[in-house]
Amino acid sequence: MPFLLEAQQKEYKRFETRPINERYIIDYSDQLSVKIYGIIKSNTIAHVNHQTEAKIEYKPNENFNIGFGLGYKWFGVDLAFNFSGVNDDDETFGNTKRFDIQSNIYARKFAIDVNLLKYKGYYGANPEDYRTSYDPDNPYPIRSDIRTVNFRISALYIFKHDKFSYRSAFTYNERQIKGAGSFLAGPFFSYYKMDADSTLIPMEAVANFNAEVDFRGSEYIRYGLSGGYAHNFVIGKRVFFSLTFAIGLGPEIKKTPALNGREADVEAKFTGQLALRTALGYNSEKFYAGLAAVGVFSGEREKEDYLERGVSNLKIFIGKRLNPPKFLR
Repeated sequence: MPFLLEAQQKEYKRFETRPINERYIIDYSDQLSVKIYGIIKSNTIAHVNHQTEAKIEYKPNENFNIGFGLGYKWFGVDLAFNFSGVNDDDETFGNTKRFDIQSNIYARKFAIDVNLLKYKGYYGANPEDYRTSYDPDNPYPIRSDIRTVNFRISALYIFKHDKFSYRSAFTYNERQIKGAGSFLAGPFFSYYKMDADSTLIPMEAVANFNAEVDFRGSEYIRYGLSGGYAHNFVIGKRVFFSLTFAIGLGPEIKKTPALNGREADVEAKFTGQLALRTALGYNSEKFYAGLAAVGVFSGEREKEDYLERGVSNLKIFIGKRLNPPKFLR
C-alpha cells in the first residue's frame, strides 16, 4: 500500500453549479413520484402594543384541504381540494373568501418562494385576552369586513448545493443520506395592504392600545437581502429533520391614507423579517412520508402600536416512487 497518494481535484468557481456529491445525496429524479397529502394555509394579522404587550390577533378560517401530487424530473404538480364535510365550521370561525397561491420552488442552487394572497373575512383568535366574560363555547368574534392583499417573492442561493438538498426534505425527488448544511443568501420583495370597515381594536380592549393608531388602508412595500443557514439532520440514512432560518433586512415604505381627520403620510425606515422552513419525515428508496412547514413573519416594531403579519403553510403527506411509463422516459 502506498504511503503517499497524489491526484487532481477539479476546482469550481464560487457560483458555478457543482454536481451532486453522492456520499451525501441520492438522486431519484428519474423516478415517478406520486403522493397524497393534506395542507392548511394561513395569513394572520395582529394589532400589537409594544409597551403593554397586548395583542389583538385575527386569523382566516383555515381550511384543511386534501389532494394528490405527481413529480418527474424537473416537473411537479400538487392539486388540493376543499371536500364537503371536512371544513364545516363557518358558524364558529366565519366565512373566508380567498385567492391563495403559495409556491415554494426548490432548484439545485436556489429556493424560490412566490406568494400571492387576497383574503376577505377573519375572526378574532384571542378573545380570552380582552373579554373578561368570554365563553369558549360561543363563536369567535367574526370580522367579515377585514381584507388583506399580500404579494411576496424571494430567492435564496444555496452555497453548498452539492452536499445539501432541499429537495430531499420538501419535494422528495432526492434523498439526503448524510447530514449537511449550507449558508443561504438572496433578495426579497413584498407588498402588503390591509383594510377594514372599522378599527382592529375591539371596544373591550381600547384601554390597552393607542386608539389613535389605525392601520386601515395602510400599504407596506419592503425589499432587501436575506441571509441565513439551513441544515438537514439524518438518522440512519432514512429519518431526517430539516431546519432553516433566514433574516431579511432592508427599507420599508409605509403608506397611510387620510382617515378620521388624520392626514395621509408616507414613511420609510429600515426593518427586518424572519423566514422559517422546517420538515420532518422518513425517506427511503421507494417510500416517503412526513410533514413540512414554511412561514414568513414581519412587523415593524414601533414605540407603541404596530401591525404584525404572517404567512405560512403546513403540509403532511405520504408517497411512493415508481418506474416511469415509457411515454415519460
